[in-house]
Amino acid sequence: MGAELRRAVNDDFVTAARITDVAPGTGKAVLVGEREIALFNVAGVFYALENHCPHQGGPLAEGWLDGAVVTCPWHAWSFKLGDGKMTLGEFARVDTFEVRIEGDDVRISRTPQSREP
Repeated sequence: MGAELRRAVNDDFVTAARITDVAPGTGKAVLVGEREIALFNVAGVFYALENHCPHQGGPLAEGWLDGAVVTCPWHAWSFKLGDGKMTLGEFARVDTFEVRIEGDDVRISRTPQSREP
């Protein structure tokens, strides 16, 4: 039963990129199922979040990184990569997704992480 459970948990993750596809300090848009996800590499730590800014849909993967914060290239809304919260207030956030590194593969969960209240 342990192997079945392990396989079921791993089935939620999709190989979205190779480690070398996303250089440190950059982001890349990837598809996970039918969702477009922004994948970021911050000093070797990978983060994944919804690629569309809630303001007007700007592509967050093309935004500017400052540590673990991305700024939308369209209208400068900024989001924390770890929890998806907007840096300037509680009125907006984006979904975040768990990332796993397996060998050279970057695997992203199909299911958004739970949001804290």
